[in-house]
Amino acid sequence: MQVFIDSSSSDEIRQACEWGFIEGVTTNPTLIAKGGPDMEATLRKVVDASPGVVLCQAVGWRDAAPLKAQARWLHRFSGKIVVKLPPSQAGLRALQDLKKESPDIKVAITLVASVAQAYLAGKLGADIVALFNGPLDQVLDQEVEMVGPVKKIYANYGFTTKILSCGRFPRAFGQFAEAGTDICTMRFEFLKLLFEHPYTDQRLNGFMGDWKQAFGERIWPGA
Repeated sequence: MQVFIDSSSSDEIRQACEWGFIEGVTTNPTLIAKGGPDMEATLRKVVDASPGVVLCQAVGWRDAAPLKAQARWLHRFSGKIVVKLPPSQAGLRALQDLKKESPDIKVAITLVASVAQAYLAGKLGADIVALFNGPLDQVLDQEVEMVGPVKKIYANYGFTTKILSCGRFPRAFGQFAEAGTDICTMRFEFLKLLFEHPYTDQRLNGFMGDWKQAFGERIWPGA
């Protein structure tokens, strides 16, 4: 499973990359808007900071023409960009037209909140389907299990679309990995939680206390 950071902050991206397991970046209109009034400058900083692909969303969902125009521009802006389109009729129409026009353009269908939408994205040739499972998990009374059914459907019909899951907490991160999602993206504050567990902290503090009681500030000699 690849791990991406969901961010438009080049500082966050670079700091997360120091951890050694970040392979790409996802953005959305809200994140780009937080970067300030110069959208192109924000995107350039994100692309330059990313160790791999950058998912960037075309704005709108009701008209295929502006979605396609934005997708072409984003594709020209950087070869690292995967264009995100909505699962609306216009978005899926734009996906088909763009793939016929320029097969090398990479397209992700985003904000996918149902297995039916994921099926359409796979059938129509999306490179990535971005499941909205993490955010849905936060607002519903039960866990949202979409990865397994979508993987089975894609295997049944030979769809090559990769599955991206939007993570929120370590529990979901582990569940997505177990289910076999191809990519998990998380915001910086949620990625930091992957390192943490109260039991780990408790035991480490206990170890340090016992050690200091016996040896003070001494540690094992270095090389």
